Amino acid sequence: MTIQTLEKTGSATEVDEARVEAGTAATTTGKAAAKPKTGPGSSKLAGALRRLTPGKGSGGSPVLIRAVFFRSVVLIADYVLASMTAMVVIPMLGAWLHRQSGAASGDLTMAGTVAMWVAPLLFVVLLLAAAEIAAMRGMWRWSTRRIQSVRDARTGTQTTVSATPRTTRPSKKTNRKRSN
Repeated sequence: MTIQTLEKTGSATEVDEARVEAGTAATTTGKAAAKPKTGPGSSKLAGALRRLTPGKGSGGSPVLIRAVFFRSVVLIADYVLASMTAMVVIPMLGAWLHRQSGAASGDLTMAGTVAMWVAPLLFVVLLLAAAEIAAMRGMWRWSTRRIQSVRDARTGTQTTVSATPRTTRPSKKTNRKRSN
């Protein structure tokens, strides 16, 4: 069987054995092994991705793919949240405030319009922006925790809060009498 056929069937051990046999056959025939391209033509991006992407562990995709997935989900959710707020929520809120403040009837002066309609709208928009930023930061931190848990699962390590458990309380300084 060829290496390509084995890769299609999905047997990893057979593929590895075939690669080893192909490598030993090439060296036994006296031909030099092909060297990887290490010149100005090699891609820096490919090298960076190769360093970031660990090999496939016990079944699953590399950490980089999961990281890209989680970050993409967060960025798409952030985009949808911001665009829906900007195109739907804020205009509807502005129209509601315009009607409720009395500015729609034309009875208010310019100062009254600013005080009764523009200032409350600006305040609510700033509150919405702060809430959205907090939600976006929370989602970004969530994705960071997910990526870290995948990375830890790959390496087989678990993060601990401290290396040694604390059983005693830290000692306090004794109160000393001060001379006046």
